[in-house]
Amino acid sequence: MKKLFISEDIPKSTEELLTKEGFFAVRLKKEKDLPLPVSSHADMLIFSDAKKLITTKKYFDSNKTVFDTSNVLTVNAEFGNIYPKDVIFNAFTVNGTLFGKTDSLCEELTSLYDKKIHLSQGYAKCSVLIFGSNAIMADKGIYKALDDFGIRCLLTEPGHILLPGYSYGFIGGASFSYDDKVFFFGDITSHPDSERILGFIKEAGYTVLFDKSIPLTDFGGAVIDKSLSL
Repeated sequence: MKKLFISEDIPKSTEELLTKEGFFAVRLKKEKDLPLPVSSHADMLIFSDAKKLITTKKYFDSNKTVFDTSNVLTVNAEFGNIYPKDVIFNAFTVNGTLFGKTDSLCEELTSLYDKKIHLSQGYAKCSVLIFGSNAIMADKGIYKALDDFGIRCLLTEPGHILLPGYSYGFIGGASFSYDDKVFFFGDITSHPDSERILGFIKEAGYTVLFDKSIPLTDFGGAVIDKSLSL
């Protein structure tokens, strides 16, 4: 089984589907220094690469049982509840290049990458679903950056994704990819661009799974602990 970090707010029905997919789901507790609606979101709390997880020392020390079998690098940076102090880990990588609002990411993270591409969108990881050399987003700036980088991209209509406490959420926070599959947190068919989204994913050779019992919701995506298998 693979260890998967998810928000503590994710419904039991979704966790059961993830278990059937071979994941051991670990629920992340809320971090009081982050805005409440996203305080347990994996894409806010953790950065992951192929060998380790990165989080703050403060969050790690308060949640050691959550990370007990993981290879974790802790940093002295701290979260803030006002943008952009809440996005210190909100970045993603493509072929060894780090994408994110580089002037807001923590220095310990950016120092790990020689190649970096700056984005104006601080919620970079939240905003994009990446699977293989493909990406889906509603943010035009991220679309251009990834398209220029040679990634096959699909630009969708903004909104239509729930994120309680905010006007709407993002597709990256409502999904994650693994192996040759894309998983959505909620009914992706409710999105007005669902046919384009599903067709785009199918053309890439990926299978789509989703929890149709709940609305499409931004729960902060999911972080797979790639450093181990259970």
